[in-house]
Amino acid sequence: MRAKRLSVGSALAALALATSTVTPTSAQSVANAAQTAPPAPNTKPASSNRGDRNAGWRVSPALGVAAQYDDNVFYLSPTRKSDVSAPSGGQLISGRYNDMKSATDVLTTMSAGFTLKGPGLMGKTSVLTPEVSYDLYTQNTARSNVSLGLSLQQELWSDGRLRLQGRLTPSYFARNYMADAVDQDSNGSISEAERVYATGEYREGELGADYRLPLAKATRSHPFGAVLQLGGGYYSRSYGAPLTGRDLHGPTTSAKLLFDLGHRVDLDLGYDFASVGAPPSDQVLLLNEPDYGQDLNGNGTATDLNARVLTMVDRSRKEHNLGASLRFGPSQGMDVKLGYEYRWRRYTSNEPLDGVNSGRVDKRHQISADLRFRLMKDLRLRLGGAHSTQKLNRAGDTAGEIDDYTRSLGRLGLSYQM
Repeated sequence: MRAKRLSVGSALAALALATSTVTPTSAQSVANAAQTAPPAPNTKPASSNRGDRNAGWRVSPALGVAAQYDDNVFYLSPTRKSDVSAPSGGQLISGRYNDMKSATDVLTTMSAGFTLKGPGLMGKTSVLTPEVSYDLYTQNTARSNVSLGLSLQQELWSDGRLRLQGRLTPSYFARNYMADAVDQDSNGSISEAERVYATGEYREGELGADYRLPLAKATRSHPFGAVLQLGGGYYSRSYGAPLTGRDLHGPTTSAKLLFDLGHRVDLDLGYDFASVGAPPSDQVLLLNEPDYGQDLNGNGTATDLNARVLTMVDRSRKEHNLGASLRFGPSQGMDVKLGYEYRWRRYTSNEPLDGVNSGRVDKRHQISADLRFRLMKDLRLRLGGAHSTQKLNRAGDTAGEIDDYTRSLGRLGLSYQM
């Protein structure tokens, strides 16, 4: 049975608790969930703060609504996508696709927040930005979730800037994962119906800080600007029993170069790194005995396929992200953004029978495009999409949880910000 979801009020309280008990040491590099990241800092020099000191604190509300089509919600191979819509009898018995109604879906994201801006330290401007968003899935309703964000930005000397930020998703349904298996017919091999799946629902949080250091200042006579941004943080993902072996925790770092090329053209280059650890623990795997030349399930033979094995598993990994985006404005009320990202994950397990993670490397390429139109002074329309492809260095595990996949997204949204 799925755990009862937190109310928005409870989630806000949880965010306050998380930010007060976890030491900030975040990058979006580990999280695949679709969340709205804070906008990249403008490479143009910051405006004078004198007006802010005179005006005091100002509040600017922000609202947004967006619809997104996702053709591979659960990151599945083409074969597994077909299974979601027409599961076999064994898959129904095992609970493999419980609450997974469709491999494709349309989700609506509603967000609300405000920016509180005014005089801060050293007479410089401070900006506080809380935000709450809700993803509502049309078919896979169990995946609907609340996300909370909080950002505190302090302008510094020489157009520098320090930002602290945190994000919390109290409950997110990823997919179902195999938790056990029972060899009911005692034939040494585990069939689809003999597997036991559990709900893969987790709580996810990030805390981080970044510092912006201007390298070159754009002027009318010299329309080129450059900013170096360095950041660090801490990422945490926690599952409930019996899937606690999938928990991930660890530090993240990031480095970005943001260029203002003049004539409404910006180029951003970024690198993110995460080292996230999982607690090594005994978990049930299905392994093919001929691959190991051993009697893994103790039935006197070494020829069983999909043999049940209780063994140590370690899901720790190192993750690298390289990204580039080009933003340009063909007209005063329109801008275009093109992006590319390469993600490389290397799993560090040294467990001898960890057939899922030992030696595993995942590589993902993603391209994206977005158009934004200004309809009114504070109202903007956004149209965009993305396509990603992931490849593994080997075939997936026998439980079918690790897959090569492709995924395409299309989105349309409206945002209002004073």
